[in-house]
Amino acid sequence: MNRLTIIVLGKKNKGTGSKDDVDFVFSNGTNLSKLIKDLKTKYFLFVREDDKLSDDFFDIVREKCNEDFDSCFINYKINYEYKSKVRILHNEYELSQYFPLVGEYIWSFIFNRELFIPLLDLKKEEINQYVKDNFKNKKVISKVIYFHNPKTKRLINKWIYNDIKDEVKVKNLIYMGIGCSGIFNGYVSWLKNLGRCFSDKYKITILYDEIHPTTLKLFSEFFDCIQYDPGINYLNESYCATYTNYFYPKNIIILGESYMFIHGCMSDYDNSMHFKDDLYSHYVGVSKVASDRAVGYFPTDHIETIWNPFMIDENMIKPHLKLCSAHRTAKVKRPERVEKMAKMLDELDIPYTWNLFTDVNENTNKGGLIIRNRVPNPLPYINDADYFVLLSDSEAMPYSVLEALSLNTKVIVTPLEAFFELGVKDGENGIVIPFDYFDDGNEDKLKKVLLKAYKEKEKEINYKFDESLYKGYNDIFL
Repeated sequence: MNRLTIIVLGKKNKGTGSKDDVDFVFSNGTNLSKLIKDLKTKYFLFVREDDKLSDDFFDIVREKCNEDFDSCFINYKINYEYKSKVRILHNEYELSQYFPLVGEYIWSFIFNRELFIPLLDLKKEEINQYVKDNFKNKKVISKVIYFHNPKTKRLINKWIYNDIKDEVKVKNLIYMGIGCSGIFNGYVSWLKNLGRCFSDKYKITILYDEIHPTTLKLFSEFFDCIQYDPGINYLNESYCATYTNYFYPKNIIILGESYMFIHGCMSDYDNSMHFKDDLYSHYVGVSKVASDRAVGYFPTDHIETIWNPFMIDENMIKPHLKLCSAHRTAKVKRPERVEKMAKMLDELDIPYTWNLFTDVNENTNKGGLIIRNRVPNPLPYINDADYFVLLSDSEAMPYSVLEALSLNTKVIVTPLEAFFELGVKDGENGIVIPFDYFDDGNEDKLKKVLLKAYKEKEKEINYKFDESLYKGYNDIFL
């Protein structure tokens, strides 16, 4: 008994046939459920009458059907009128992850008929879960053999889905896949400088799977940023990726040149992949050492070298804000105010380092806030800071503030009499923050203070403590 039936969907009337141990059934789409239930073979697959099959299609599919599986994904090419040879690029591991889900290409799967039959009686919203729960034993035909015509806009029944995708056409596309989403790595720095140097001359689109919000905000200054959608075909004239995304999604369609940028010293990494599929028009190392060490890891020895574009407008880069605090963790010192201010600095994207020396037993980093063990002499840190910060509820003689002012370091404090007695003047040698600015609901007021502190941090002060306040020691104590 034959193990495979190919259901050919089109305008032809129903009919049957057999060739090379494969049964054929022609259908115009009516009574399709009954047709599938009446099949005698273990496996079946759909094709359409206007699809083009490669010469070895039947041999490969028939041989695969000698194995046991729940579904088998068949890699394929798509025939577009403007691109006759579109390469669909996948490794076997990636192909093995595909399920025949709603909205996917059901035309490129071989199905186990017994497992498929229950789908016929399910509601559309129940199908995906059934497939994930029951189609466990998956196989792959990784060789590209199936040429699918996407023009036919036909939806037959609830489980043969319309696979026509929307299209987005872009000039220059850079794909940031999984693993390229960070806020702090060389790949992100490379893209930043690419944008600074060329975005005013060329339209560049970033296609990302996931991305840090800060990185997205930065990239949006230079690029059109689009989140990857598997339901859209991305047509581009020039395509660029890094080697961590060597195999890109099947719906990225390259109409022109493609560039693989190599950012790593491949031979330095124990687990570097050796890529065999020649997928790109150009292989480019971002330095000579990157190009030299990439030989043997890519399917060509002709690896070009290009030095990275680099542009920094120093006038736009303000030095980071340096803060310092030194106090116990006692409740009256209100350490939670420090953490609230630090969180706001993060939200405002103000670059800062805040050394907080206190009586904790371990060092902890919370973004720019560095909670440190106390040191015998914090004066070098206070001297280096833009502001010394003390946000207490009560003080008698805040020596740390006196030390800061004596070092001509401005202060950020709460409105306590002790601070005013030392000569703190809001807007001159420091910033005084009203207590209620730390209350819930007053976040905007506190943010304005922090923005002001960052803007005015370079202003110099010349502070001298009033000697008349301590001459009385000579009469009272000494």
